[in-house]
Amino acid sequence: MSEESKTCEADPFCGIKSAKDPANATDFEKKHTPTIKAPDTVKPGEFFDVTIEVGKAVSHPNEPGHFIQWIELYSGPTFIARVDLTPALADTAVTIPVRLEHLHPLKAIARCNLHGAWLGEKNIKA
Repeated sequence: MSEESKTCEADPFCGIKSAKDPANATDFEKKHTPTIKAPDTVKPGEFFDVTIEVGKAVSHPNEPGHFIQWIELYSGPTFIARVDLTPALADTAVTIPVRLEHLHPLKAIARCNLHGAWLGEKNIKA
């Protein structure tokens, strides 16, 4: 492992994190990884809802000292939406209506004010 990789690994705000082994994620990883709920199959050009929830399996705190700052949604590399959150919100789930002409895996990135950005993904098909 390079010296730069070691430094980035120790810095919670360096890069975007994901569960090292999603099938056996730790409670810490489950608490921070966004979960995407959307249909498995969609028709290009038709609206559908995408719900993104942080802390679905293990609740994430929502208090002034520790909270989810924002959630972003992408279709592949294409930015779709961003929702800014505050610690006053009781829920870390957002629903976004989406219409896509080109279907790529959905990606959600959520940023914890203490532990950085975390990635969740879901494949969709036509």
